[in-house]
Amino acid sequence: MKKVLLFLLTSCLLFFASCSKEKQFDEKLRVAYQEMSNSLTSSTIHCAYTTLTWKTAIYENKTPSGRYCSNFNEALDELSDGYKKSGILDSLYFSMKRMQNATSKLSNPPSSRKECFDDFVEIVSDVSSLYRMAIDISGSCATYEDKTFEAEESISKKIELFKIKYAEILKIKEE
Repeated sequence: MKKVLLFLLTSCLLFFASCSKEKQFDEKLRVAYQEMSNSLTSSTIHCAYTTLTWKTAIYENKTPSGRYCSNFNEALDELSDGYKKSGILDSLYFSMKRMQNATSKLSNPPSSRKECFDDFVEIVSDVSSLYRMAIDISGSCATYEDKTFEAEESISKKIELFKIKYAEILKIKEE
């Protein structure tokens, strides 16, 4: 009788510990998801504004401040200098760091959340790649625009699938 009681007590404790670990993971995931969303938004805006600046320099010979430029490098340099002076690059960097820190807190997920963790890490990796594109402008205007658009589109699809698969964990309510 004592062995049965001990077994039941141990089983209950393991069950509750498992549930607690899942709840902790879920809460950390919601924080990491929000940080990932913030970083994605910042990187996307940065890439879009870079493309717009580039096109404006090519087609209208104007820098972001509206002054005449003879080539797009002047406009991109002015944009970069403006981002540095205003702290936008720092903000973008710290947004990325917050995402990475929040994601690192998800390591060692409960076995019931392993697939969720793997899917999320894949998205974070893609957002990190987009961030690198945002700060390291390369190629031609057309290839830069295509690369960033394709990356944003791919990330968007992965996020939608993630939200569908893990709506309960993320506590997403249908509208």
